[in-house]
Amino acid sequence: MADPSGETRLFWRRIDAIDHGHHEAESTLTAPMNGTVVALLVEPGVAVEKGMPLMVMEAMKMEHTMTAPADGSVETFHFQAGDTVSQGAVLLDFAANE
Repeated sequence: MADPSGETRLFWRRIDAIDHGHHEAESTLTAPMNGTVVALLVEPGVAVEKGMPLMVMEAMKMEHTMTAPADGSVETFHFQAGDTVSQGAVLLDFAANE
């Protein structure tokens, strides 16, 4: 039914309606685009909380902070500050707490 004000509202729903949170936090974080690693903000093996900054990348003249997808720890960083990375490159291995 159309709204008399002419406004249209769309509600987006995921087709698979499955909670992917656990899978998204399981193992790796990838580069969202080509860029350069600016800083590694935690030491591997140190416990971090969900949302905590892990590393900073620069891409398209903007800084992008990669954050912890869950409580856990970084197992390994695959790049160091100053390294250039390609879109989709695995930046780090992350171990979520169970």
